Amino acid sequence: MRRALIAAGCALALGGCGGGGKGANVQASKAPPIPLATFNCGQWSVARADIRQTVLDELHGFYGGPVSGKRRTQSYGTVLSDAEATRLFDTYCARSFAGNFTIYKLYARAAAFVGTAP
Repeated sequence: MRRALIAAGCALALGGCGGGGKGANVQASKAPPIPLATFNCGQWSVARADIRQTVLDELHGFYGGPVSGKRRTQSYGTVLSDAEATRLFDTYCARSFAGNFTIYKLYARAAAFVGTAP
């Protein structure tokens, strides 16, 4: 038991050690990912501007990513501009019934009709 506690203590003490290069600084300054599968209108309505921008960036990156076909042809998905997406979410999420609607589904449907390739 005592050995296990000592080992755990050492692991915790050494856990913060490591390379102090650029990679460590970049990782620390990057915003944490937003769980898009569960991020909903209620959360959008109360989110800070930086959280909203992170959500928009992640949606743009996901839906604007490469799409491959059987012939290995490649294109990109369609996306909304930040202004279009913000207007969509602000307008739709203001409705009383939309609080639990997930953002990514609203985005996907809108981008399918009016989105453009990145």
